[in-house]
Amino acid sequence: MRLRRALPIAIAAAAALAAGAGAANSPSALASALTHTKVTAAQLPHGYKSPVVGAYKLTAGDKSHGAVGGATIVADNGGQVVIYIVFKTSAQARADFEHGNFGKASRTSAPSSLPKPNVEVNTSTSGTVGANTVTIGITDIAFPYKNVLVQAATSSQSSTKHGDIAGAVALATFALAHLKSVS
Repeated sequence: MRLRRALPIAIAAAAALAAGAGAANSPSALASALTHTKVTAAQLPHGYKSPVVGAYKLTAGDKSHGAVGGATIVADNGGQVVIYIVFKTSAQARADFEHGNFGKASRTSAPSSLPKPNVEVNTSTSGTVGANTVTIGITDIAFPYKNVLVQAATSSQSSTKHGDIAGAVALATFALAHLKSVS
């Protein structure tokens, strides 16, 4: 998956691209709509704030599976992120999902309320803040929905084994509803 990319994307997000979106009729139009549709704090799950919408930089692997574009919604100054990767077909989105690299992270199925197949990944990451090494927990829920790979990742400073698990479920549920509203 893109756990290693989620945190830097979240931290680096700086500007919101705000515009209205209509129904997206093609994969490229959907990617553009997701990138340009404004999200407010009131739309996010309870407790999340300061959403910033932007483009997701596709990886070589995404492109090799047919991705045409992507978008991010970063909240809480980088502590939480939704990633959408739009593919030409649903088969390509599923292939990219199946290709996920989880490393040594703990994996389980995400709640049954989310589309299948899905995965919940719990892991941690470390970085330097000032002169201190800080380790945070991350929970990432991912699933393909039609031709889009959806990821919702949360972080936790109180756990080094996982992020905010309940928050990740709520964020994934929001991400799916937002995707449906833009599609």
